[in-house]
Amino acid sequence: MKRILLALLSLIAAAALLGCGTFANPNETYCTEGRVDGVYLCSRPWSVYFDTSISLTLYVTEDDAYDVAAVFDEVEATLSRYHEWFDKYHEYAGVANLWTINQSGTAPTTVDPLFYDALETAFAIAGDIVSDGVDLFNPALGPVLSIWHDARESDLCEETGIGVSTCPVPDAAALAGPFSIDPDDVILDPVLHTVTFAKPGMSLDLGGFAKGFVSEIITDRLDAMGVTYLLNSGNSNVKAGGVNPNNDTGLFYIALTKPSFDPFATGYYVYLKVPADVSVVTSGNYQRFFYGAGDGEVYHHIVDPRTFFPGGEAMAVTILIEDGARGDAYSTAIYLLSIEEGRAFVEATPGLEAIWYRADGTVVYSDGIGTYVHQWLVDVE
Repeated sequence: MKRILLALLSLIAAAALLGCGTFANPNETYCTEGRVDGVYLCSRPWSVYFDTSISLTLYVTEDDAYDVAAVFDEVEATLSRYHEWFDKYHEYAGVANLWTINQSGTAPTTVDPLFYDALETAFAIAGDIVSDGVDLFNPALGPVLSIWHDARESDLCEETGIGVSTCPVPDAAALAGPFSIDPDDVILDPVLHTVTFAKPGMSLDLGGFAKGFVSEIITDRLDAMGVTYLLNSGNSNVKAGGVNPNNDTGLFYIALTKPSFDPFATGYYVYLKVPADVSVVTSGNYQRFFYGAGDGEVYHHIVDPRTFFPGGEAMAVTILIEDGARGDAYSTAIYLLSIEEGRAFVEATPGLEAIWYRADGTVVYSDGIGTYVHQWLVDVE
């Protein structure tokens, strides 16, 4: 799963809010007065789902009649449910999840209809971005991704700093295959809601899709409730809904962090102004990585299904798109394309914009990105 340090601007930081409020605090546990009179910002974080941090901020005015705590409870219930379904490392009593599917060999696994919908969506997206005849987002890449996961988590890794380790690089022979990773060999039955592997040795991994999908489930529900919100899922997938009452523009402001392999590095390179219903999704090489023992090279978690090694030309790519589930998968796939190829795909795809951040600190962006840029903090052409 991707971890990119997206930071919300001080416009929405509770510590800097100066409003005095014109109606009673709707929930003193979660809410603080907004920057504008009559607005409360109600926030709740979670750190136990999807191996990352997730937070939801509600923008509440006197016209809102919903129960803040009830909204947070419903969101947490959704996070918990999908967290269990998407977990490939643990089993849960009475739950058929990715772990269950991957342990079933070629026997069919019956799953909850809602989880089936998630799987069906992932496989429908898989063929959208193809290079050299290979799906760059492949939910069936589990056998290869497991090798790299085991390398990052190996007992042979040596910690060389906070959040930084040196690990043995997987042996070339182990990555030579052959692997059963053809997504067409995953049989989905929409009537029985079953998942079946056509070949032995297969496994699913939806780390490049899960947070985006559950974010879309949550934000669709919040939209239906008429709630104004900002959902930050794992600091890599951010989406807002409604009109921001806490500033004059009605937009939501997000800062993108400068990518760096130094865990103590800080700073942003662009402030974005984002309207409702636009997902901001980032993939990068600098959050989940290790240095190779012996060669000192960076080996990150975004593995190219064409080579079975970590890929990508830029340090990070951020895309803007309505559908957060598709955005999560697209950001992974576009990251693996060359910048030239990725930009060509973005320009040819309606409703999609992107920014690439290169190792030298320069940026490349799609033609329509200016609509969303509040301020560049680096020199751009």
